[in-house]
Amino acid sequence: MANRTKGEGSLSHKPNGTWLAQISVEGKRINKVRPTKREAQDWLNSMKTQVKQGLTYASSKTKVEDIFPEWLQMKEASRRPATGAQYAMTGRLYIIPHLGNLKMQDLNAARIQNFYNKLLGEGIGKRTIEITHTVLHGFLDYSLKHGLVAQNWAALAEVPRPETREMSIWDESQVSQFLLNVGGDPFYHLAFATGMRQGELMGLQWKDVDFQAGKLNVRRQVYEPSGGGFVFQPPKTERGKRVIRLGKGVIESIRNHSVNVQLMAAVAGGRWNDYDLVFPSSVGTPLQSRNVLRNFVQATKRAGLPQIRFHDIRHTAASIMLLHGEPAVRVAGILGQSLDILLTTYAHYIPDDQESASKLMDEITAITAIDFTKCNQVQPQEEVKIQIEGKTAK
Repeated sequence: MANRTKGEGSLSHKPNGTWLAQISVEGKRINKVRPTKREAQDWLNSMKTQVKQGLTYASSKTKVEDIFPEWLQMKEASRRPATGAQYAMTGRLYIIPHLGNLKMQDLNAARIQNFYNKLLGEGIGKRTIEITHTVLHGFLDYSLKHGLVAQNWAALAEVPRPETREMSIWDESQVSQFLLNVGGDPFYHLAFATGMRQGELMGLQWKDVDFQAGKLNVRRQVYEPSGGGFVFQPPKTERGKRVIRLGKGVIESIRNHSVNVQLMAAVAGGRWNDYDLVFPSSVGTPLQSRNVLRNFVQATKRAGLPQIRFHDIRHTAASIMLLHGEPAVRVAGILGQSLDILLTTYAHYIPDDQESASKLMDEITAITAIDFTKCNQVQPQEEVKIQIEGKTAK
């Protein structure tokens, strides 16, 4: 016999001993069979709460794998190619295999937490799980707006945070040793002088370089899709679009390099692709990142220096500028970072020289001593003279 609560669903004990829970959503009935009355009642209570929060009938029929591609297509249209590709890969490798067969109404914080814990137990890196959480959180935000979930369950889950990776950098003498060993290669010269990202260096065009003003504009970077080829895309953030002023040595290095590019084009002949790149391949196309990384590793070994990542060139440039007293806000502008990120990342490279500040504040807050014993006895309306630290004031 059914145990009904008016307008809020019902429970029925079946002949086989199981319990049937039923609830009406948008005029349509949803059923769920559970082995015990307690479990059936828990499901019913959860459904009633979710219905009050806006859950729709569609969520009882729609699986994660049904709606995820729709959300992904929308995100790919509004994101940079690299970001869209990362979202798609995350869904394909982790979200769909583990959660894809679940109905949207069956998602909850416990399932999401178990999902993260399982990934961690399988040896998936914490950074990968963090990215997976970002993707899943965005997907559930979309689902919430369309009434497919009662709330964003990912927001309630604990995400394992990756340990901070210790930064590897070179000091000034090591930078000089490397550049000397590679003959002042303009690609590396510019990288160490500005801290530009690898993709930004690969996407730099001659029209971006103003030799007369001694500066360059960072307007794009090269992205390499997993299927091959390359795409020019804007920097990751608005701050990434920046103007960097260059020293005379760097400008002269790039100017001399233009002759080499002209020779490369002449040798390639009809095979040359004119993308106006400052650092092209032998046929004018962007350099391939794997070749850049391999060449850097080999050059580092030849120079007899400790191995660092190519991205650590950026860290090296930032640390050297800060150690030499360049204002943090200026360094952030050169790197195309926010000041907050720069201070978080490189705070320990900013000299803690408080001596000048202490002297300044000591002078400002000094109490002036007045020797009243040297004040003359005066009559009213007479001129008063007070000696202050050896000087006479009227």
